[in-house]
Amino acid sequence: MITQSKERVAVDLEFTDGCQIAVITLVDTARDNAMSPEMGDAFRVVVDSLKTFSDLRCAIVRGAGKNFSIGGARDMLSSLADTRRTAEDRERFMLGFYDRWLTLLDIPVPVIAAIEGECIGVAPIFACTSDVAIADDTAKFQITFTALGLFPGMAMAYLMPLCAGRQHAALAMLAGAAFSGREAAEWGLVARSVPAGRVQEEAIAIARQIAANAPETTRDLARTLRIKRAELQPVLERDGRKQAESYGSAEFRKRIAAYLPEHYDAA
Repeated sequence: MITQSKERVAVDLEFTDGCQIAVITLVDTARDNAMSPEMGDAFRVVVDSLKTFSDLRCAIVRGAGKNFSIGGARDMLSSLADTRRTAEDRERFMLGFYDRWLTLLDIPVPVIAAIEGECIGVAPIFACTSDVAIADDTAKFQITFTALGLFPGMAMAYLMPLCAGRQHAALAMLAGAAFSGREAAEWGLVARSVPAGRVQEEAIAIARQIAANAPETTRDLARTLRIKRAELQPVLERDGRKQAESYGSAEFRKRIAAYLPEHYDAA
């Protein structure tokens, strides 16, 4: 097992089927696997390590415990509301944050997202960027940016309509409406949903189907089908600017203070 960690966060890497299948686990159960910069750094290291395994055929990304991830870490969000930070600093921070997590697109083999429990805020980006995503029927998805007065980041407003269709994306993002894993499958955000408790089993089954195919052809096809980093770059730059503006607004400070009173410092 490879574990990259700092304090309370970690990303674990394990292998099965003779190192043909990698299982990447986001671990911060105390905070429901919140996506922090520290966890993003650990995720990048694990992704880089996968490039050295010549026998690798497929990777699975999952969350530890009952939830996949509740999205951006609360202390990170509250710190970005600090009035002493400049727009340039906020934008630079967010671009770095996106880059850490979008290293998923650099994994050299097909990636399966196995989603159970809550998948909130920015966490549905894993469904948008993985090659195959599956979810528990009862998983809870919710994209909560507008409730905080925050423009969505990490190309979410670009990728969601591509994956789920414009109307479903609007419902999820403008209204912030929660939707289930079963609905996510009906929309096309995930490839399929399965009964409660079956997600990990299904992910392994799909990974084994992939692993049985010709490896070089499978890798080449995955690269062809996958969203390209170059295509996303102008979108990410726009999102970085938009989010920097949102973080600096009085509306965001008011909403984040109500949402995160235990972390927020009005000074």
